[in-house]
Amino acid sequence: MKFISENTVFESWKELIEFGEVTKASLNKFFGLLELLQHIDLSQDKPIESNFQYQILSSQLSNSLQEKYFFDENNKKAFSSQDSLNIIFPSNWTQNIFQIFLKGNSLPLRNVAVVCLQNEVFEDTIRENDIINSFLGKFHLHAAVDIFFTQENTNNIQVEISRPNRQTIFNKLKQDLNISDDSKFTIGFDKLLISANPGELTRGPFIQPLYSGQENLKCLILANFNLLEFYQIGSINTPNKLNENLIQKIFYGAPGTGKSHKVTELVRGNEERTERVTFHPEYDYASFVGGYKPTMDGKDIRYEFVPQVFTNIYMDAWNSLALDEKLDFYLVIEEINRGNCAEIFGDVFQLLDRSSDYDITPSKELKEFLMDEKKGLINVEYGLKGGKLKLPPNLNILATMNTSDQSLFPMDSAFKRRWDWEYIPINYEFSEDNQSSKFRVKISENESFSWLSFIKSVNDYVKQNDNLGMDKCIGNYFIKPADEFIELETFINKALFYLWNDVFKDEIEEQNIFKNKVTYEDFFPIEPVGIEKLKEILSYLSVEINDSAAE
Repeated sequence: MKFISENTVFESWKELIEFGEVTKASLNKFFGLLELLQHIDLSQDKPIESNFQYQILSSQLSNSLQEKYFFDENNKKAFSSQDSLNIIFPSNWTQNIFQIFLKGNSLPLRNVAVVCLQNEVFEDTIRENDIINSFLGKFHLHAAVDIFFTQENTNNIQVEISRPNRQTIFNKLKQDLNISDDSKFTIGFDKLLISANPGELTRGPFIQPLYSGQENLKCLILANFNLLEFYQIGSINTPNKLNENLIQKIFYGAPGTGKSHKVTELVRGNEERTERVTFHPEYDYASFVGGYKPTMDGKDIRYEFVPQVFTNIYMDAWNSLALDEKLDFYLVIEEINRGNCAEIFGDVFQLLDRSSDYDITPSKELKEFLMDEKKGLINVEYGLKGGKLKLPPNLNILATMNTSDQSLFPMDSAFKRRWDWEYIPINYEFSEDNQSSKFRVKISENESFSWLSFIKSVNDYVKQNDNLGMDKCIGNYFIKPADEFIELETFINKALFYLWNDVFKDEIEEQNIFKNKVTYEDFFPIEPVGIEKLKEILSYLSVEINDSAAE
């Protein structure tokens, strides 16, 4: 028999703690998630299926957490409860976990595998690759390995014939981390040694955080009751779906990352079959679906139902199917969180659950309009079958959302669940494909600096500030000049004003790029005062100023 060596377990754990401190990744959440994955009753190597309910025994979870993370050998418990936890992983759960739990940072695969398999017994012929493959198989992570992990040093896992001494590992970690408190016996990753009894490990620090926060619903839905009794969740395939690539997705990210550009590329070539709308605080159901409005009939005024963007695209898509045309239609919603989605969608909200048989009864006026032989549906069997509304299977719905604006009108979890989500990251790569990598901010005729270098430096600073976060970062297309040069006046009035007013204004001096109580007004007049203040910020952020004339 062979075991992973004591020193390898210690080194791996220590490096993960240090990694978590630097990246601010929620590693306790991530390792809690791994424990859930380990106990899902699937054959080894079989991937997790989205939108399918899995069930695990809480006693299995408690025992497993205790064996890995609790080091008081004299006070361990034997858990035997038959209570269960029910788990559903939504679409794109791996990408969402990477962005939300890991903050966009890939973990070293070797270290994670070692910690998760620290108590595993291996055959004498075990090799490093066997250990890695065993980990990926047991935790159903083969499909996500390139998302969650970097694979350097995976051949550097030492094994030995004696079982690692857990007390020695515990003491070495305490010593290395300068922790002298002898009343705590749990080692985590976010807060190191945590006072938690074995029975509490399923609540905190590893599992309880998975219940907390609406954003976690993008990663998993976790409950101690049968979710299927309350939510119609099943296969992700839509009944009668003509297009297996149908999209119902919200593209989200920092302002200026190219979310709208991504959507434009997806609908390219289908502009005539696309309706585009922007949500805002005054936008409502009547603006989205339609309602009675006054119209002129000769000299008389009469009221009639006037369809809006949703009804128009709904009819166009169903009419196309009635004509046996296999065409895709697109509804594009810009800034979806800048409007009150509950009010705007109203009863249409139910139809967004494409994996169900949901249909709704339309209002009297909408039904009469859809049945109108001249203005409405070509065939009521397509779009009003049985007098009910149901989203056409050839209608794609794409939306964009700035994470910095998510507090305007919060979306409830039931609404969020009905969408796929795709994070659009900030592109810091200097390449021909990244147009923003050519942008330079022009200080004077002879001086300029790289826009990409600036946003990389300032965004790194923002992410390191515990009070801020990714939603306050600047995207690479936050400013998009007509040519490669961003004028200084534009940069100060747009980028610096955003940073001062929306990001750093209320931060203390130690966590602020505006030093010595500098305010936005201090940048005017731009010459020479504003330039002097700007150079102080650039120097603080280590952004290099180049001679434009020499380039």
